[in-house]
Amino acid sequence: MGNRTSRPDRVVHPEEDAPSSDSEVRARRRLSTEAGSIPTPRDAGGIRASRGHRNMANNAGTRLHVLPTGEYMLEDEKAGCKQLSDSVVNWFTKRNRDTLQVCLAFVPWIVQQAYFDGGLDQEKIVVHRGSGALVFADTSGFTALTERLARRSNGAELLSDCLIAFFTPLINLINAYRGDVIKFSGDALTIYFPAVDDEAQGRPRHSKMRLPPHGSFGLPDLGPMATAVLRASACCIEIQKRLHMFNTNIDGVQLCLHIGIGCGQVTILHVGGVIPPETHVPRSEYLVAGPPLQQVSIAEPLAQNGEICLSPEAWDHVSNCVIEDTSRKLDVLGFRLLLRLDERQYTFPTIKFSAMENDRRHEKQFRLSELDVIRRYIPSPVFKQIQGGTLTYVNEMRQISTIFISGSGVDASTDKGACVAQELMASVQKVCYRNEGTLNKFVIDDKGMLLLLVFGLPPLVHTDDPTRAVLTCLETAQVFERLRLDGRFGVTTGRAYCGVCGSASRMEYTVLGDPVNLSARLMGNAPQDGILIDDATKQLLSRELYCVALPPIKVKGKEQPIAIFHPFKQPEPNQMGLSVDGQIIFPWYHRPLSMSQQLAETEEQSRDKSRVNVDQLFDLPNWEGVVNVQRLLGSPPDGSLNGTMSDTPVIDARTWRLPPGSPFANGGVLFLEGPTGTGKIEFAEYVASHAKEHLGMLPVVGSMGTRLSDLERLGVELLRSTLSVFRYLASSSNIEFPADDFQAAEHLLPNQYMIHMPVVQQAFQGRLNEEDSERALFTLVEVVVSLLDILRQQTSIFVIMLLEQGTSIFPKTLERFNCFWNVVSTLAAVATPAIGGNKKPIVLVVLSKEADRNSPAVMAAIDRGHFVQLPNLSTDVCLEYAAVYLQVPRHAVPQPLLEFVSRVSLGNPLYVRETIDQLVKNDHIRVWRDQQGQLKNLDCEDDLEDINIASWAQTAMVGTTACLLESLDPLESAVLKMSTVFQGSFTLPDLASSSCSRWAGATHFDYLRLFRAVQELVDRRIIQAVQTGSGQPCTAQLQAYEMRNMLIRKVGGAMVLEAQKKRVKRQALIDRALLRDLPARMEQLRVRRLEPHIPWYYESVLAKASY
Repeated sequence: MGNRTSRPDRVVHPEEDAPSSDSEVRARRRLSTEAGSIPTPRDAGGIRASRGHRNMANNAGTRLHVLPTGEYMLEDEKAGCKQLSDSVVNWFTKRNRDTLQVCLAFVPWIVQQAYFDGGLDQEKIVVHRGSGALVFADTSGFTALTERLARRSNGAELLSDCLIAFFTPLINLINAYRGDVIKFSGDALTIYFPAVDDEAQGRPRHSKMRLPPHGSFGLPDLGPMATAVLRASACCIEIQKRLHMFNTNIDGVQLCLHIGIGCGQVTILHVGGVIPPETHVPRSEYLVAGPPLQQVSIAEPLAQNGEICLSPEAWDHVSNCVIEDTSRKLDVLGFRLLLRLDERQYTFPTIKFSAMENDRRHEKQFRLSELDVIRRYIPSPVFKQIQGGTLTYVNEMRQISTIFISGSGVDASTDKGACVAQELMASVQKVCYRNEGTLNKFVIDDKGMLLLLVFGLPPLVHTDDPTRAVLTCLETAQVFERLRLDGRFGVTTGRAYCGVCGSASRMEYTVLGDPVNLSARLMGNAPQDGILIDDATKQLLSRELYCVALPPIKVKGKEQPIAIFHPFKQPEPNQMGLSVDGQIIFPWYHRPLSMSQQLAETEEQSRDKSRVNVDQLFDLPNWEGVVNVQRLLGSPPDGSLNGTMSDTPVIDARTWRLPPGSPFANGGVLFLEGPTGTGKIEFAEYVASHAKEHLGMLPVVGSMGTRLSDLERLGVELLRSTLSVFRYLASSSNIEFPADDFQAAEHLLPNQYMIHMPVVQQAFQGRLNEEDSERALFTLVEVVVSLLDILRQQTSIFVIMLLEQGTSIFPKTLERFNCFWNVVSTLAAVATPAIGGNKKPIVLVVLSKEADRNSPAVMAAIDRGHFVQLPNLSTDVCLEYAAVYLQVPRHAVPQPLLEFVSRVSLGNPLYVRETIDQLVKNDHIRVWRDQQGQLKNLDCEDDLEDINIASWAQTAMVGTTACLLESLDPLESAVLKMSTVFQGSFTLPDLASSSCSRWAGATHFDYLRLFRAVQELVDRRIIQAVQTGSGQPCTAQLQAYEMRNMLIRKVGGAMVLEAQKKRVKRQALIDRALLRDLPARMEQLRVRRLEPHIPWYYESVLAKASY
């Protein structure tokens, strides 16, 4: 109890007073280096030290304490403490300093100053009000450059080099004149030159003489505003002199700048604060507003390449300091072109030197203790790459869907307008993050507020990103309607540069390229509250949406007119569940779970193919689904879904020989769990058809997913399919029944439930707000329960509920589906075994990828043996299924083909079908049949291993695998990509040789980080821990690993350049050689050094002396 070393004497809190002793001063100083940046197992950000800013994200798992002696103690979740050694603290300190040095470039000076002035408090939106000059500099030539480099394998590297070469001198000049780059708008810059009274601040401490603010002795002070405009003008003139017609050395492309300058009152806003799904850190944006924006929006287009245009307000301040360019007349009155400085009064060196001498911005610069504040403004994957020292890895050419949104109707520079901007930003963030997209930019221009959203940036990569982008626009349009703003939307899809733009002193993560520019053009041509998309996006949309073609339009930068479309959300099908003619219409007919099906098949084709899939799977006697059908129904599968079962007479459930304890006897709940594609859908379709034809059970169906914006759809489908059963029974008895579902519900519901009819009507019409969807879901389920209680007096009921998570990746997104399990619990209570009375059985079948083990219904089903897990097919069953799908005898299929399909598909039935479809489509296998359809011959390529599986991007197996790899943390992704290089087993030193080699100064902590990444991949079964080639278990230090998953190897290997593969192999071979030979050689050297050294000229003397 009294051991002071086992528990810390104090915990460091941000509210503590300054330490009094020298040891505490040192401790507090060292502690500040730890704030918010030591890694924890789930996030590269790490252990949260107790000191930091007020809004720092909380981590209850670990706490960092400091003792009066200045030592550190780390307290874990179980209150156990461990002292951190100096080597640990020094390692983290160095790593955090390196991280801070790069992170500072992502935040402008004015935001850092606002933080220290108390302007970044959570409740504040306006963080700065001041005056100064505003510059907008647009670059011409980057679009042409990006288009040329997009076709090259090393295009991202070349474009990154060009960006650095161009922006480094540009930003250095801006900083030298005390300018502040507020925003990168693609390849354009918004620069703020604040009006600062240098005379009032006094002489800087480091300066030996007092310089006038404008730098010229003997001339009167111009005043803060005029000095700011003069500095902006001088800076822009020097930029044009140095960088006009900048040669990129890429196919003759040159870069040019045209610049606009304005001045006046400037407002800086700090908006956002919503947490993205991939991190725990809130994401915020800063933006500039005020009259100067309107001025530069007019001045910049008036300037041609190589020119500078000043607004009338700016010209009034410097008209006596500069020379006007009168070579051409401008169309707008009062705007002037700038030629040069009046060098009789002011020169570049004096203005620049004075600005640098009076620059005190470093006094309010973020320190290590504010590292978590900086994270608000940096995308999470970019921050993690910075921490790993691999920032250049974020620069790449990739396929993305881009959204430009324009909002007008409010002046954001006012207090009221700032609140609207905050509400808009937060609302758009919620919609964007709910669909797992990225909000990349929020700026204000002369047209209003402008937002840039991107879908397809890692780790938020999905096979249906174009669909997600358009759905986001449709949902965001409702936000604009609620805020009474005018919105315009443009969506495009294509290959673009995604990476860092800027220099080491100021940069941002952005997207550049033709698709990005085209998205902005479509936004500009969109009608009020309208959405325009391009043809590339339209071709990749799922069946959730349909498009109406509009007349092609001409846009800037395109010679030919552009085809444009207006997207609409597909209305829900008229029928759901049981049709009047006895057919069962399942929800997945309307929304196939595979993107390749959605793009290539109609709804009728999907229905027919689904039935064929059922028949083929149930032709496999050893499939887990068939085994469970026999266990639950007491009969082997017979007939098919294409008509043979409908001829079987209906037998009452109580006379059918059902196994004891089967839920189909007296009612109950059955759960089917398994990954997408393992046969849950086929199992449910077969059992539903069997229950209808043999047991007289009528189906009720409902599904939730794959989108989060329509949670109430589950209740709507359950209610409509319940009403369909009433309609079917009425039709069978020749009783009139309302064709309209709403009227039918009014006709059937007891009086006490009529209060719910307004919600039912809104749900049927699709007019519910997103925030009301969950509440409406439970209301609809309550109505369904009341109708089921009426219905079970007439017939047995078979209820199917499907939870489809779709392509969503992160748990934070999927948490919103938790209401599904509340609905399951409600219906499970209704489906309890019916004993006595006139109530017929109700069977509830729940399909999900992963069931909620904490649900009482799930736990009860497990205890009763009513929980079915459908794993991937075994090797033998997979080979048999491949032959069945090809519709050939198994002996006719070449064994190499069967083995290839088994290894690529991993035994997933959906993947088996996709693999065979792609092999046939690309002529890797060929099947010849005679006129009667009998097999004549089947052959395949000799070397199937060389097939580029990664090119099958629209298949579920490749798309899902690619999304999985993109969602990994940077270090885990690097480990996985390196592991695809090794054909056999590899060890931790093999991986470390390319990133943190022991021979290149790597520390124990570098190895720990690498080991943690490897272990995470092992836990997720992406790579496997194996034994050595001799069959003996490896020691802990030399544990071997292997990449056995062929699908991941193929897809992951395609993400690695050939040069990178060679480097990894070379470094691993060098490391192995050093590990094998170097210790022995070092020992030889050590022994030699112990021997006394005798110069040669003494050897003869000593030899004679020995005689």
